[in-house]
Amino acid sequence: MRAVSGFPKLILPLFVAVLSAAAQQLSFTPFHQNGVYNVGESAGWAVTRPAGSSLPDKFTFTIKKNNLDVLKTGTLDLSSGAATIETTLNEPAMLYAEVNPAGAVAPPSKPYATLGAAIAPHRFEPAVPRPADFDAFWESKLKALREIPINPQLTPVDSSVPGVELSMVKLDSLGSHVQGFLARPQREGKFPAVVIYQYAGVYALQPETVTTRAAEGWLAFDVDSHDMAPNQSTGPPPNYQQVGNTDRETSYFLKMYLRDTRAIDYIATRPDWDGKTIVVMGTSMGGQQSLVTAGLNSDKVTALIVNEPAGADSNGNLHGRRAGYPNWDSKDPRVMQTALYFDTVNFATHIQAPSLVAVGFIDTIAPPAGIWTAVNQIPAPKEVVAMVESDHNNITPDKQEEFKERSEAVLQTILEGGKFQPDESLTRPEGARRQARTDRWKLALETDPADLKVYREANAKLPPPAPGENRVVFLGDSITAGWARYFSTLFPGKPYIGRGISSETTQQMLIRFRPDVIDLHPKVVVILAGTNDIAGNTGRSTQKMIEDNIASMADLAQVNGIRVVLVSVLPADDYWWQPGMEPAEKIVALNNW
Repeated sequence: MRAVSGFPKLILPLFVAVLSAAAQQLSFTPFHQNGVYNVGESAGWAVTRPAGSSLPDKFTFTIKKNNLDVLKTGTLDLSSGAATIETTLNEPAMLYAEVNPAGAVAPPSKPYATLGAAIAPHRFEPAVPRPADFDAFWESKLKALREIPINPQLTPVDSSVPGVELSMVKLDSLGSHVQGFLARPQREGKFPAVVIYQYAGVYALQPETVTTRAAEGWLAFDVDSHDMAPNQSTGPPPNYQQVGNTDRETSYFLKMYLRDTRAIDYIATRPDWDGKTIVVMGTSMGGQQSLVTAGLNSDKVTALIVNEPAGADSNGNLHGRRAGYPNWDSKDPRVMQTALYFDTVNFATHIQAPSLVAVGFIDTIAPPAGIWTAVNQIPAPKEVVAMVESDHNNITPDKQEEFKERSEAVLQTILEGGKFQPDESLTRPEGARRQARTDRWKLALETDPADLKVYREANAKLPPPAPGENRVVFLGDSITAGWARYFSTLFPGKPYIGRGISSETTQQMLIRFRPDVIDLHPKVVVILAGTNDIAGNTGRSTQKMIEDNIASMADLAQVNGIRVVLVSVLPADDYWWQPGMEPAEKIVALNNW
């Protein structure tokens, strides 16, 4: 990257560990990039071994239906460098494949590779009918809950984030208490609310979960899954999910779900709530609680965002589908009957909020078949993020980027007063999801080609820099936009401003450089740009075109007395939305410019 005239060449360090072994691994390319196939269609993967690899010629594979029943086993002969794993099904199912070197003396504790695919997932149906008295049971519990005063008790604590108020909250619920952290912007006004539910385990909550959201402009409530103070790390038994699981009146999840609803009741009473927006979100057991809460509070919850939610298809083991957390005993009929009153599938039919749901295709903790089944019961518009290579979120965090990007974009849309409109294209034929994204780009390019509207209102509200203020603007794409979420934590008290926009190219950034950078009068602009040009988001771009756009932005900054920091483009070997662009060498060339 060229040195900007009059300014030092500043490249933020990129810490990337490159393992020589990585180049020696087998490559598995799904026949359909989104991992979704029709009934009767050949589903599978092309397997390649790098030339000169020391890996063995032969590997064995096992394909299971819904990670339970073995469909097919076989041996891959990679002596020529390539082979395929494939099968065909005439019914909806998830495929789960394990690959291992042939001739192993004992089965490995962890497969060499795990692969996942979906066959007509939009046709998954509940394994067991919903109990006839399901609605009556929960209506009676909600009625009993709402006869109890909320009795909120707030204890202010230091937020460590300028402009954010933080409190510990305790509310009365049915036979227990709701506890958690609540944060809000430290200014007058009414704010949209986001209620966050927690994943499994017993642990202290992190204030940053809500303070980062409050810094963005949310009224944010992080609800502990248990009746324990949010700064407490011990309390309930480790196996709490098994407590009382033979009776719906004693199940541990009864009070948990009611506490989740009580959190919504409380938000609706606060004078600083905007009176219209309540987003519920969570991961794993937090996603489970979010689905339940959205179903029980369909008149209040306005958006649902969940990542690999647990708690679905609890009776799956009895019906050819691997069940996951809470891992209730499928051999005990009492447990299985009780589980139906707490299964997310049976709450989903009442959800009226637009929903974003992430599914990990090789997830064994929250198996994808159950999540798809729950999603299919939601009558409201819903969007599924198919994470084809993802196990559970904590096992493969590097495979969750698409959900992170999409969920942040949805939250930003809602925060700015827009409407979340789910993209239901995933279950269309192969390529439809990418085409839908392209259609959105085309519409945006027709109506606001340089995204000038995105920050127009925020720019108008931003006061001029105070005397001596070292204001910094970060300009870029979705990566830069994601950084801005953490400015209040990473750089407390610093006048750093995020102006990143998802999917943007350098030509769009150049057009908006004056309103989004120069007119804000920063001392420094940090620019991360180029990868979306290489992806072809706004049409074909040569390296010189990218370089010229970046150079023009740097020249404009120089003329206006703004120092420039150019950030190296992050590595990528492909783009999920534009496969086949072969970006790796192009990114290296751009970074070496």
